[in-house]
Order: sequence, then structure tokens, then C-alpha cells
Amino acid sequence: MSRPLVLLAEPMYHAAGEELLRAHCEVRVLHSPDAASIAAAAAGAHALIARYPHRVDDALFDAAPGLVIVACSGRGTDAIDIPAATRHGVAVVNNPGFGMRPVSEAAIALMLTLARRVFPMDAWMRRGEGWQHRSNFADFMELEGKTLGIVGLGQIGTETARKAIAAFHMQVLAYDPYVPASKAEALGARLVASLDELLAASDIVSMHPELNPGSLGMIGEAQMRRMKRTAYLVNTSRGKVVRQAALVKALSEGWIAGAALDVYEDEPLGPDNPLYELKNVVLMPHVAGLTIEAVEGMSRSAAGQVLQALAGKRPAHILNPESWPQASARAQAAALTLNLRRSTE
Repeated sequence: MSRPLVLLAEPMYHAAGEELLRAHCEVRVLHSPDAASIAAAAAGAHALIARYPHRVDDALFDAAPGLVIVACSGRGTDAIDIPAATRHGVAVVNNPGFGMRPVSEAAIALMLTLARRVFPMDAWMRRGEGWQHRSNFADFMELEGKTLGIVGLGQIGTETARKAIAAFHMQVLAYDPYVPASKAEALGARLVASLDELLAASDIVSMHPELNPGSLGMIGEAQMRRMKRTAYLVNTSRGKVVRQAALVKALSEGWIAGAALDVYEDEPLGPDNPLYELKNVVLMPHVAGLTIEAVEGMSRSAAGQVLQALAGKRPAHILNPESWPQASARAQAAALTLNLRRSTE
């Protein structure tokens, strides 16, 4: 009996997941594919694991009638059209929980980098000017006791708040219309009623919302004008929650002191992006959640859920459960090996 085909749109973040898949399936890996090549390769596939930002949409589902499941490599599903998957009876899964520690650590690291002006000092030293600038310390800031505004009090926002309070005794304000005040209070934080209130009071604003219609572009010109001129903006969530044109203007004109970004409105950044010209912004290539521990866990989670679905078992983190009857029937109709069933027991 032929083995099921799993298509990887880019290699997985860690080899452990691919090794797990290869023990039970045929695995085909695409490198830097465009949409047409993914669709062509998916024609006979039973499962797809796609790395952001490759789009998984109606056109791909039309080209791949045998798909049982689509898994993303991490937690975010921005690039997967979940309603389209549901219409086609394809299960969609993600891998939650693995980003909490690394992303919260990255957020704290970026706060310290901005507050202590690590990169300007590094540049001074490399130019042989370090000691000439030792008097330029008036804008160095301690985190101890400062006000941190957390936008989005999910797993990562909660862990960032916990670290900030425990390590630096920061005063934490949180804005999240989807959580009760008791959740913030249990952390030692305070839930505020509006984003404007948080922006006006915070020394650092750290973004941790899910990307949805309510958070899309939620930080624009009007919001950055409400922030303190001495404040910093940190975004390790999703790029599209911050409007880049407004941020460039705010940083260029000194509305805020600086920003640190791991994510961007359009990814990857082109070589002529205006952010590169700014000295008061720290840039990372969307890697805040990619520690060795996290990527191994995510790869094993994605592979394990694919194997579960192909064996006719409902995967642990299915995002469109209404698709499961059709997806599981497709797996059974394709007779996807008894060995898969044993591997997931």
C-alpha cells in the first residue's frame, strides 16, 4: 500500500518533525516556492505544512482535492484561509503554547536594548568614539518601576507582564477587550478601559494582540501621537497591527523615542524600506519565537497532528472542527495505512 504524501512548503523549522513524518509518509520539500509551484506539487498531497508567508487559499485547495489537513509551522495562521479550508473540508491546525517563553523573552530583550541604547553604544565603540559619548547618557532609561503597557493579554502578553513585574517591578497596564479585569489583577497588573489610556500612560508599549479585524492597523498616527515623546514601542506580535507609514513618521519626527520590531506590515522587508534609514529603531527578521527549544516543539507538534489526521484521528489543535467529518472521511477513503494508526495511539 502506498504511503501518504506530505508536502512541506519550505523545510520545517527543526529536523525532528520531518524525521517523524518520513518514518510514516512520503515527504516532499519545496524550497522558496511560488504559489503556482506549491499548487502544482500539492495536486497529489494528503497533507500540507506551510511556513509563513506562503498563502494557502481557495486556489490551492482547488488544485489539491486529496488534502486532509493543512498545518502551519508555528502558531499564527495569518497565511491560511481557514473559511476556504472549511468549505473544502480540510482540517487546519496550529501549534500553540511554544512561543510563550521565547517571544516574551525577546520582548524584554528589546525593551532593554532600547532603554539602554545598546546599538548606538555598539556603533560608537566600533567607530572608536565610545569614550567621547560617555556624557550622552541623559536619555538612557532604567526599566525598574517604569510603566509598561501590554496590548493583548493572551499567553505571551501575560508572560511578558509576569517577567516585567518579577524582574523590574514595572507597573503594568493591560488593554484587552476580551479578558476580564481579574486576569490582570491576578498578575499584579491593571486592565484599562481603552487603548488611548494605556498609550498615554506607558513608558513602553509592548504589542501582543492576535491579528483580527479589531487589531488590524490598531496603532496608527493618532495612537502614536498619544504616546509620550520618551516612550518606546515594541512589536513582537503581528506586523499588520502597526501601520508602518505612521511609525516611520513618528520615529522621524520624534513623536516617540524609538521602536523595536520583529514583525512588519509587509514581509519580508524590501531593500529600500524606510525603516533601514532610521537610527531609533531596532529590527529583527521575525524570529522572536524561534529558539531551538521552541522550534523543535513546534515541528513535532505539526508533524504529530498531521499523522493523527491521516490516521483518521481528530488532531489536538484543530481550528475548524466543522471540517473534521469531511476531512476524516477523505483520510479513510484514501486508505492511509494501518501503520499510521498505530503510530498515533
